[in-house]
Amino acid sequence: MDTVKQVKLEKNTWQDARGWGINPLDALGISDGFSGSMHLVSLKPGTVRGNHYHTDATEWIFVFGGKAKIVFKAAKEDSVHQIMVGDSEPALFEIPPDVEHAVVNTSMNDIYLTVIYDSHAPDTIHCPALSPIPINNIK
Repeated sequence: MDTVKQVKLEKNTWQDARGWGINPLDALGISDGFSGSMHLVSLKPGTVRGNHYHTDATEWIFVFGGKAKIVFKAAKEDSVHQIMVGDSEPALFEIPPDVEHAVVNTSMNDIYLTVIYDSHAPDTIHCPALSPIPINNIK
């Protein structure tokens, strides 16, 4: 079964007194000859990005800046899975084609996502909400 997996970041991150840094393309092993697309987005407290999937692209989502919940469901599966992200360390997730997914900001501040695709223009197919979250349920 294809599913979401967390990518190890040890060799591709660094920290000093100012905070942390990462080279996400190196962490994914795709920095040489990269022909996909990448964008950065913010996510307000209690909001959701996603509730979609891609049939023709692998997507990597790098989450940082606060607590979040990664919610996903493999194609032809009924069960929805979730992974909680803490607010002290960044996290990187690989999402294969045909896996429905969403990111929920569960913190009290904006969080940030770097989203990378192995396709320059991936299709995006919306799906029913995997995890709607009312703003008053933020913890």
